[in-house]
Amino acid sequence: RRRASSPRVTSRRAPSSGAGRTVAHSRTITSDLVLFSDLNNYGSIFGGRLVSLIDKTAAISARKHAGGAVMTVAIDSLVFERPAGNGSILTVIAAVNRVFRTSMEVGALVTALEPDSSDEERICRAYLTFVALDADGNPTEPPAVVPESENEQRRYEGAAIRRQHRL
Repeated sequence: RRRASSPRVTSRRAPSSGAGRTVAHSRTITSDLVLFSDLNNYGSIFGGRLVSLIDKTAAISARKHAGGAVMTVAIDSLVFERPAGNGSILTVIAAVNRVFRTSMEVGALVTALEPDSSDEERICRAYLTFVALDADGNPTEPPAVVPESENEQRRYEGAAIRRQHRL
């Protein structure tokens, strides 16, 4: 069974409210515990393990926004800011920043709560690009994103700048 397709939006400006989906619609938060098997030889989480957590959370965010299948196209601006050790609780927050024709930029932020601390610290941030796919696996246009806050508008505008640098 095929679902009815969503309206096609080609505007490069932030759509007015009522057109598209809000950033909050795509916001996804996941948590994970760093175990001994996740550690590198320096006693901190292996970078590939962290990238996997980021990619999964961002994919969920993109899928919620697109309302269907998505595929990772690129991960850029991945910055490891500090290590997280055994027993740390990681929280990954992801949301769609902007939609282009068939692609979406998703921003991700990772924090860690170390076992002996009550304060979460930012350990990593990244931008990922996903393409929305139709039932046949072909690129399709997802709904526009509607930024509602000043921060969401800043991220929306920044996504266009980052896209220009990628192309």
